Amino acid sequence: MTVFVVSLFLPYTIDFEAKAIKHGRKASGSQSPPQVEGRLPESRRHRRPKSLAMTPGATTDHEKIFKPFYAAQYAAELPCADDPNGPGPNEPRSVSWGLSRKFNQPKSKAALHPEPSILSRPDPGDGLGTKPFVDGIAEAHDSEEEHGSPRVLLSDEDWVVKAAEHGNGGLRNAINAASDAGILPDKTWVGTLGMPTDSLKEHTRKSIAEKLQDEFESLTVFVNDSEFEGHYSHFSRTVLWPAFHYQVQESPRHKEYDDHSWRQYVRVNEAFADTIAARWKPGDSIWVHDYHLLLLPEMLRKRLPEAEIGFYMHAAFPSSEIFRCLAARRALLGGLLGADLIGFQTDEYCHHFLQTCSRLLSLEVSAEGIQYKNRFICVKKFPIGIDPKSLDEARQSPEVKEWVSKIRERYEGKHLIVARDRLDAPGGIKQKLLAYEIFLKRYPKWRENVVLIQVASSQSELPELEAQVSKIAMRVNSVYSTLTHQPLVLLKQDISFSQFLALMTVAEVFMVTSLREGMNLTGHDYLQCQDGKFAPERYGSLILSEFTGSASIFSGHDLLVNPWDYQQCAEAIDFALEMSPEQKQKNWEFLINKMAPHNAVSWCESYLKTLSDARSAQLARELNLVSSLSTEMLKETYTRASRRLVILEDECILASNAIKRTATALDALLHDPKNVVYVTSNKTPEQLESVLTEMPVGAGLIAENGCFLRETGKSEWERLLTIDSTKDWMEGIRKVMQYFQERTDGSRIEERHCSLTFWYKDARDPEVAARRASELADQINGSRGSEPIRAVLTKGAVTVEPTQVTKATAAERVLERASQKPDFVFVVGGARGDEVLFNWANRLGQEGKVQDVVTVTVGTHPTEAKAALTGNTTITDALASLKLTNGDSAE
Repeated sequence: MTVFVVSLFLPYTIDFEAKAIKHGRKASGSQSPPQVEGRLPESRRHRRPKSLAMTPGATTDHEKIFKPFYAAQYAAELPCADDPNGPGPNEPRSVSWGLSRKFNQPKSKAALHPEPSILSRPDPGDGLGTKPFVDGIAEAHDSEEEHGSPRVLLSDEDWVVKAAEHGNGGLRNAINAASDAGILPDKTWVGTLGMPTDSLKEHTRKSIAEKLQDEFESLTVFVNDSEFEGHYSHFSRTVLWPAFHYQVQESPRHKEYDDHSWRQYVRVNEAFADTIAARWKPGDSIWVHDYHLLLLPEMLRKRLPEAEIGFYMHAAFPSSEIFRCLAARRALLGGLLGADLIGFQTDEYCHHFLQTCSRLLSLEVSAEGIQYKNRFICVKKFPIGIDPKSLDEARQSPEVKEWVSKIRERYEGKHLIVARDRLDAPGGIKQKLLAYEIFLKRYPKWRENVVLIQVASSQSELPELEAQVSKIAMRVNSVYSTLTHQPLVLLKQDISFSQFLALMTVAEVFMVTSLREGMNLTGHDYLQCQDGKFAPERYGSLILSEFTGSASIFSGHDLLVNPWDYQQCAEAIDFALEMSPEQKQKNWEFLINKMAPHNAVSWCESYLKTLSDARSAQLARELNLVSSLSTEMLKETYTRASRRLVILEDECILASNAIKRTATALDALLHDPKNVVYVTSNKTPEQLESVLTEMPVGAGLIAENGCFLRETGKSEWERLLTIDSTKDWMEGIRKVMQYFQERTDGSRIEERHCSLTFWYKDARDPEVAARRASELADQINGSRGSEPIRAVLTKGAVTVEPTQVTKATAAERVLERASQKPDFVFVVGGARGDEVLFNWANRLGQEGKVQDVVTVTVGTHPTEAKAALTGNTTITDALASLKLTNGDSAE
């Protein structure tokens, strides 16, 4: 069985051999074999790129310690893909598409794209048209002066596969660790090369694809440059990423931009679906990753109905109020719901997703998942982690040890604080520097012996933010620097993984203060680096934003902060520095123990097992895969039983076209002394008694989905819930329902003894009513607190019912009180409330408590029942087929 690991970027890319630098229209050596036009990477340019900058106005040697890295970085290439000395195991890789810093690659041939903002659109009459886009930045000129990227001729035949610098490093690390552990013996990566490919000839594409598949377990998805640029640089980066991280657009976009980027997003997802569908075989599993491919699960479900499909979101998932602002919200949710299992990093993100599906799609949701188009999609959290083994191996390299020595020597006697974040709005660098400024102002004793090294990885796509960060850094250093000390080192360029490991090893404090982020594994890396191997009996402190996914793992940590509360962050820095060695060790042990269960291998193993279980459960519930009831088998098991329990849903017997024949068959069952018969219903006791007037007397009754029980041979009803247990919550829920009922014409409220129902099936405006019903269900489920209730959203109604009792709990009460235990249990139903009853009965058989169990559904939705009434067989036929122990026919 192959597991297709699907992400936008492959772990590999291609580096081409440069033949000649192109000057104007001609180039020396242009008579070489097949060539394509490309750009030299920064490692081969003669001048340092503009993005390489350190703290403005920096003059001290403390900051210059990192300069040797830059010289090395731009003089050496990334090792080959199969080189063990490639990028570090947990090093984040997120580099702009088409702008590789280390490889010779083709120039993008993407067509012109509309500007993202109305405010920056050119005058239609100026003759300029729209500007091309590269990673969200308008490109006005294609010149070496503007980009510092000389154009070259690249060989179309001489190329090598190398480890990619872009993509999700945490995912790759987890998959590699799982493969080494034997959890993924047969895997195939699926993704793009992360570079422009329009210039490549067909035979070159074919050769690249074959080599990657044969030698690197990778399936390459080729899309044209315009589609990829629209998908990634436009829709993914400027629409989805900000929304998922609670960033409101400051500049308004326009319809032309949104429509164009959305079409490209769809096409790239379709290209992935076509590539996978062409290689998938029965038994294979498909694991889709991250927000770039939200539409892919549904596309695959349409092409491969029987496939096992999982999706995992590595980013945060916003609240429904944010997600509803997306124009393509329904399509995006529908795309995700093609999966069998949807995984998120925290319970909070799971809740947001379930809430969004309830409110925007009016779907029936529960804590376990979503009911959608006769399918149940499991939704669960799977916190991703690091691979300590590979991280420890990387820490033993000579480069890391050398950098540890250099940094310690440079910052001897200083309290070193380290942080590494993306230079974008969610990264929170601006807020962190403001908090650090307050810290220096409020706690003067630290001013001359504390240093914050802030690494701002990735070039900023927000020039205004970059300018603000630079201004704050200049102000801090101008106020608090001395001739021998600089309190802030701002590196607006990523550093090598060896340097980062060394910094984490030496740092006394590590700050992760993102405004909104997924798991953020850098904090995990830091804790692992503080295990005492390089500095015995010294443990560092982690200051962590409560808005990161890791905060859910480290709940109870003393240094969880609100990054918007600058005062709190400043106090946290002081607290971290003031702690005694014993307290620091205690805090570290607390965090490392919390982190230990959530490593890369356990994450992968847990997800794949849950995916397999979810798919198996889905197949078991699909009605078209449930076997038809065999009346011969039913008759055989019924006849050999010495004691029987028969449970029938009221709608099954009352909906029969041959009501008199059904009553006759039921009467025959009741007169057999071996039988105990019960009728279940969601109706009140009074309602149930009134509708059964045409049925024979003698059956036990279960009303209001298990809230009331009337045993066989008795006339009194037993309430299985006390009045007090329902009185408190019903009063409050009634007021909430009345609020929605007053604002929804045609709706009504039905009150029963133990439940309340908001009926909106007859509302004058069905669309508005459905939206309000979703809001009602979500509001009740989200605010119920410790109340043992749940709101169930179905077509036309929202029912709030208790969770302490079900039809199964009432049936279990019947079984416990039986003088003789049955060896045959027969359950027939079709309502949602019968599913828990089917599950209960099936477990009796699986656990050996009852010899023969038959569960039958007459419904049309996915079911726990083991058989279904199909074709011309009716419940009357099933009952009439049973032979009585006295030899007479039930007919």
